[in-house]
Amino acid sequence: MKYSVKYRLTAMDIAPNGAVRPGALLRYFQEAINLQMHDNPPSTEDLFERGQAFILSRTGMKLYADLSVYDEIEVTTWANTSKGATFVRSAQIFRDGVLAADIVTTWALVDINEKRLIRVKDAEIGLGTLDELPEIGIPEKVKMPDGEHVKVGEKTVVYSDIDRNDHMNNTRYVDMVCDFLPEVENKKIRSFTINYLTESKLREKLDIYHTNSDGLDYFCAVKEDGKHSLDVEMLLENIK
Repeated sequence: MKYSVKYRLTAMDIAPNGAVRPGALLRYFQEAINLQMHDNPPSTEDLFERGQAFILSRTGMKLYADLSVYDEIEVTTWANTSKGATFVRSAQIFRDGVLAADIVTTWALVDINEKRLIRVKDAEIGLGTLDELPEIGIPEKVKMPDGEHVKVGEKTVVYSDIDRNDHMNNTRYVDMVCDFLPEVENKKIRSFTINYLTESKLREKLDIYHTNSDGLDYFCAVKEDGKHSLDVEMLLENIK
């Protein structure tokens, strides 16, 4: 079943160059999920008390409109038909009834104590599912291009980054890589795919690498043990 929530963009949701912060849109999307589950238990808090949590593995977003401060938006989200241990969820963001963005995400439901995945058929989630899945035309898996990846900065995970799952919240990552985007003040995002690969916990240090290939920008965040925390592919557009 579909679930919709209306929001009004704030001044904090807009970057200094006037472009909407993609992390802000992901936070409104995440809150719409939380509200839908709150109204159709089990809620995220109910799952947490069961020792379960949804962990995001992939986010794809495509933006069609330039959203501005104080725009009224409507976030409509729904759970897609899923199988195995992969849960799929979509969303669409509208402004004045016109589609402004599509979002497609994949999740895993984890038993926190036993460190195991819970399969779709064994999950007790009361939302219902729909086959409808937006076609956003961007890859599900980021393939980092060959060649040199330039280290552009470092990030230490701080308390304000982490959530109840005790690791960096998924909505923080896209804004983090934007902090290291060359000439970010002249850019706006048109689409991106994020693959979340390993958790980033409090006080962990990440090295951020960047490269550009075939008109796309790529980032990866590498932990001190050499593992990738995430890989990102972005399509950017110059602000005129």
